[in-house]
Amino acid sequence: MDLKSLNISSYLVNIYAVFTTKQFKGWGRKKTGRFASWCQKTFGGSVTLLEDGFIRSIGLGVDGSPSFSLVEDDIGIYYDATTPSRLENILGSYDFANDTKLMHDASRAIAFMLEHHISKYNNTPLVDDIFCKKYGLGEQKSVLVIAQTAGDASLEYGMLDDFSTDEMVNAAIAENPDVKVYLKIHPDVLSGKKSSDIDIAKAKEQCIIIEENVNPISLLKHFSKVYTKTSGMGFEALLCGCECVCFGMPFYAGWGITDDRSQCKRRKRKLSVEEIFAAAYILYTRYYNPYTKKESDIFDTIERIRGVNNG
Repeated sequence: MDLKSLNISSYLVNIYAVFTTKQFKGWGRKKTGRFASWCQKTFGGSVTLLEDGFIRSIGLGVDGSPSFSLVEDDIGIYYDATTPSRLENILGSYDFANDTKLMHDASRAIAFMLEHHISKYNNTPLVDDIFCKKYGLGEQKSVLVIAQTAGDASLEYGMLDDFSTDEMVNAAIAENPDVKVYLKIHPDVLSGKKSSDIDIAKAKEQCIIIEENVNPISLLKHFSKVYTKTSGMGFEALLCGCECVCFGMPFYAGWGITDDRSQCKRRKRKLSVEEIFAAAYILYTRYYNPYTKKESDIFDTIERIRGVNNG
């Protein structure tokens, strides 16, 4: 799988497909994805929506860092909770109990990720003693609010029920009296590539703002609870053993492992963190090594990223 060949940069691919295969492709709910879906509805055939996987790259995607993973969904897309997706269908029906190899692989992959601090992006320093002293981490029980980028598609399609970021921050403060509340700015905002979904100046009056880009896993290990709308970092928090409050409906919400302020009636099953990880990171995701240009798997991906980060 050559990810570059799947990087749909124009509409010509789908226009050509109208007269040939009628197999349309596009990126999620972005313009190319919406155009691909329109083509399928208009001309018939099939549509597959693409997105980066949950362990994406060493550097940021907005900086052009090559991707290690891809999801392909012929039903919807995982961050759009307004309709079903292939991932949601897997979570709703897969027989995890009888797939002992899958669950063993999931547990092993989670352990490796926590040990080596593997996240979606992997180019940032680990939290160290200097960082902890600067921000007062470790002095007492702490809560983290996870900010996202303005215009994030997962916010538009995440069934937020009109919850504002202010309401989320206020809830984190009100529900955790006498506890330090921190707010993590998104790395794309820190890099200057995008704007935040939160008024940072206003948040500084209420929270301790983390304005340094550090490894998410190493940061989350210092918190007991997180608040998010739809961020994937919320699931990483669950992997780290944190409680997670969701004001939207990300792929991991609605299955009994999160405190949900929104509801998705389609999601009725109770699942474990390990089962959701197995579905999302293994069954739903394809891996590709952009350096060897070969098909890969989650373990090779973790090892490659670990090797690069260790020099």
